[in-house]
Amino acid sequence: MKKILSFSFLLVLCASVFSQSVTLIFTGRDANNHRVQLNRVVITNLTKGWQETIYWPDTTLTMQNGTGIDDYANNGGIGLMQNNPNPFNGTTDINLTVADAGSVTLEIMDVNGRIVETQNFASLQAGINTFRITLSAAGTYLMTARQNGKTSSVKMVNNGGGNGDGIEYVGIVETMCTSSLQPKSGTRGNTTNPFTFGDQMEYVGYATINGTEAESNRITQQQGSSQTFVLQFNVAQGPTDGQPCLGTSTVTDIDGNVYNTVWLGSQCWMKNNLRTTRYADNTGIPAGSMTSLTEPYRYAPDDNESNVPTYGYLYNWAAVMHGAVSSDANPSGVQGICPTGWHMPSDAEWTQLTEYVGSRSEYVCGDDPLYISKALSSTTGWLYSSTNTCAVSNTPSNNNATGFSIIPAGYCSDTYDYIGLGLYAFFWSITELFNDEMAWIRQINHSSADVVRCGSYKLKGCSVRCLRD
Repeated sequence: MKKILSFSFLLVLCASVFSQSVTLIFTGRDANNHRVQLNRVVITNLTKGWQETIYWPDTTLTMQNGTGIDDYANNGGIGLMQNNPNPFNGTTDINLTVADAGSVTLEIMDVNGRIVETQNFASLQAGINTFRITLSAAGTYLMTARQNGKTSSVKMVNNGGGNGDGIEYVGIVETMCTSSLQPKSGTRGNTTNPFTFGDQMEYVGYATINGTEAESNRITQQQGSSQTFVLQFNVAQGPTDGQPCLGTSTVTDIDGNVYNTVWLGSQCWMKNNLRTTRYADNTGIPAGSMTSLTEPYRYAPDDNESNVPTYGYLYNWAAVMHGAVSSDANPSGVQGICPTGWHMPSDAEWTQLTEYVGSRSEYVCGDDPLYISKALSSTTGWLYSSTNTCAVSNTPSNNNATGFSIIPAGYCSDTYDYIGLGLYAFFWSITELFNDEMAWIRQINHSSADVVRCGSYKLKGCSVRCLRD
């Protein structure tokens, strides 16, 4: 009976001294509910008047109920925090807070009341001191710290595996003259500031969104338990290169054709070549059987309609303009053949694209910022093979770092010949060149590394990519 009573008393004691904590976990979301990386989170205890800041990659703060240094000073001057980890496999660390420097005795007792390890540390500094505990046998233990007639205890659960039994002093974590968290990259935050269940807390996050640091909405509430918080920002992130445009992952033309979109830099492009047979106002675009400067025509690549689903149509300049006049503005302001809400790119807009891609090392082949054709071109559809390392058709599986997915539809020449399916890609701009018979285009050759800016006769049939307004 005596042993049973001792064991029951120990369980009650363990329950009464078990250190209770609150763990706060923080995540961030933008105005479109997309995740954002938090640069830092500021936690303020409005009740007790302290503030902590945790920094990325830390997203967690643990507060011990009633275990601030000031609380220990007011409540006997000594306190053990819960060991970490707990349960543990042979070895664990524990922090001891003492308000007064001097001698402290640490004792570990098993559930049968047997003392398995005890040590006296004659000259501990005031503040938080860390100890490493090693236990060989699995079981539940009570660790007690004693100083000047005051005690503090915590329960520990060992799953076994330690090399003997021992208590080792690791070092001082925080002296009595400070009481704030010292953030360390890659670690979980544990504050020593005083906290009591029900304290009024305030949380606010900071994140870099679109190049500017933004502040989240503030959360103010009483805190009595662990919780995960979503810190909401009222600004939306810009989309990521190579990903669908935010809010416009696809666009549908008047024929019902659906095109994927891709974001690069600050531009939203169609990811596929246009293949409409009608303008947005429902006017038809005739299939061409000849070339013309004035009459709009569309042409199937290689004169084969079965190529259209993959490569889109080729259009002469009259078709892409739909009666509009040349523009080199950015944005061009010319809808032309594009769906509503979209427009034909000017020469300046094509230049913006190529210069942006050339400015990013991850998109450039070798060291030449002009060598960007691989990054813009699809991994499939290119015929033959080039020995030029940076050519599109040299290891095409390495193409398309940007996701722009240029595919070689060839072109319809000014003499009504179909040329280059699988070898070339030609794209219209709506900017005239020297006279009313030529306009700027962008050309990619299967055996070249750069995107060529050159003039083309408006009689030709070339591919079309539209830009979002």
